[in-house]
Amino acid sequence: MSEVITYQRDKIDYIFLNRPNSGNCIDETMADRLLEIIYDIHYKSDSKLVVLTGEGLKYFCTGGDLKTILKFKDDRKGLETYCLKMCEVIYRIAMLPQITICYINGFGLGGGCELASAFDFRFANHNAKIGFIQGQMGIPTSWGGGTILREKMNHQEWITLLSSSNIYTAYQAKKLGFIHELCKDFISLHNESFISLARSIPTHIHHQNKKIVTRKWVQERLKTRMEEEVISALPLWFSEEHIKIIEQFTKKLEK
Repeated sequence: MSEVITYQRDKIDYIFLNRPNSGNCIDETMADRLLEIIYDIHYKSDSKLVVLTGEGLKYFCTGGDLKTILKFKDDRKGLETYCLKMCEVIYRIAMLPQITICYINGFGLGGGCELASAFDFRFANHNAKIGFIQGQMGIPTSWGGGTILREKMNHQEWITLLSSSNIYTAYQAKKLGFIHELCKDFISLHNESFISLARSIPTHIHHQNKKIVTRKWVQERLKTRMEEEVISALPLWFSEEHIKIIEQFTKKLEK
């Protein structure tokens, strides 16, 4: 079974992260596949909307695969390649000409929140739990998600999300402005008034609207700034504190 499932219906491209038994965390294979899918959607798809969610009922995405990260404990170049690839995934999602929506169907933690930050709209299940928990693990945001999210939120809410490292309910995350709307399930997502309206608007209108913001991001060197976020975070991934926390998390998962 593929780690990422895709299909198109009614001018919507759907992407499902498909590692539910591993919290839909992202390993190297999934990162490669996501990048390939995003490029295909950008240059080959005739869709109006792109929707990404997690397979299963419990997890949206819990960030980077811990076993993958531990593999890079003595390989800084390998870790840099992996993190820059996820930075590219996030940037390319943000730059898509379609309207992009993520549906946080369960736990969205760490890098999962960075991934969600790339989207134009973030919907969430009422029972979802959301947190930039990187700070609890001794690292900052490391895939460029902090930089892209700062483009979309005001300072106070943004710094609260990143610096508290707290896990919020979907309702609390909506009050902070990270979540735009709550939905009881994935089916209900399609009944949202915005999605119904967006599907009735010609594709070229969406593309022109997105060009206004993506042109600004190119001019303001967004990709370079995101990559700088990645590079500056890398040394902290090798701290004794972070490695110890990852090893503890991994042992818990193996029990």
